[in-house]
Amino acid sequence: MKPTLSKYCLLLLSLLSGFVWADHADRVNQVRIDGSVITVYGYFPNLSETRVLFGAEDAPYRLEPKVTNSSVRAIELQLPFQPVPGGYNLTIQQAGETDLQLAITIGDSGVSVLALNNIEEAEDDPSDAATANSMGLEVINSCRGAAEICDSPILMKPDSPFCSAVADFDPYRGSQAITIDGTQELYLDEVFTIEARIFTKDYVRSGILVDKYSGNGRGREYRLSVNREGLLRGWFSVDGTLANSRAVYSNVPIPKNEWIHVASSFDGDFMRLFIDGKLVAEEEVNARPSQLGYQNIAIGGNNCCSGYYEVFNGLIDEVRISSATRYQDSFIPPSEPFKPDAATLLLVPFDEGGKNFGLVGGAAKLTEFNRVVPCADL
Repeated sequence: MKPTLSKYCLLLLSLLSGFVWADHADRVNQVRIDGSVITVYGYFPNLSETRVLFGAEDAPYRLEPKVTNSSVRAIELQLPFQPVPGGYNLTIQQAGETDLQLAITIGDSGVSVLALNNIEEAEDDPSDAATANSMGLEVINSCRGAAEICDSPILMKPDSPFCSAVADFDPYRGSQAITIDGTQELYLDEVFTIEARIFTKDYVRSGILVDKYSGNGRGREYRLSVNREGLLRGWFSVDGTLANSRAVYSNVPIPKNEWIHVASSFDGDFMRLFIDGKLVAEEEVNARPSQLGYQNIAIGGNNCCSGYYEVFNGLIDEVRISSATRYQDSFIPPSEPFKPDAATLLLVPFDEGGKNFGLVGGAAKLTEFNRVVPCADL
């Protein structure tokens, strides 16, 4: 089935033929995925004893999304990410009932199918399959805006000294994090600076700019991100866990639809955040980041678990990590590309397709889910 664009950029997914609902037709009638929101329609008489689990088909675990709304006929859940092309499993558990497992495939071209994992093909009565297909189940993935908005170009001034190429991320179109090879041992110590130039199209949940975060119990190191309220967030874990971590948030939101410089710096005593050169947060921190070496640096998202988590919505350029405190007070934001020096651990300007000019690691590992776009095409 070809993807159909409507006013809301909706993509319909069909039910895989040859499979039947068996005795589950009275439990689930429809599944809808709209961005990071899942709505399961059916009959749920015991809501307190109903669980819905979701995750990539090859993931070793399933997430239990947060329930944001529920009734006997529908359960609405919030995912911590926006699903991208790939295979997923959705499991519905109800007391006294057999677990219902749905296999969902979102294809690269939008061609997708939905089927039941725990049922057999119809052999005795072919009409059963036809009846199942006529139920019209759909999974909808929306770009959250009219098509003309989703496709609108972003213009960069032609005389910009940065105007060569940038990394383009869109969580609603399947973008994934860009991984920088060989950076497992890019550790932060008692002094550091993480910075980048960004163009924010919209706020999303924990839109990651720079990340070193494995996702396992003790594999977390540091992160610079923009949360759903648009606040810049500098974060690191002291021992690799979430429980023992430090975070600082900006006191103003990141502006949308304009290029700005953002930075997080630490001098051993104070962690600071800067938006376009202005000091927007300062907090005393008596700790230093963990040094674990489990994960490569990721740009634009989290590469811990299939690459689809917490993807930034916008453009990123001039990513630099330094073993020095480059900023302590408000400053004039950089007006030209960075040049590597003795404190430059990582420098990825995307001018040469993701080459790293820093002291640690290799180049950006680009895949079919990444876009490095010449500024002339913006």
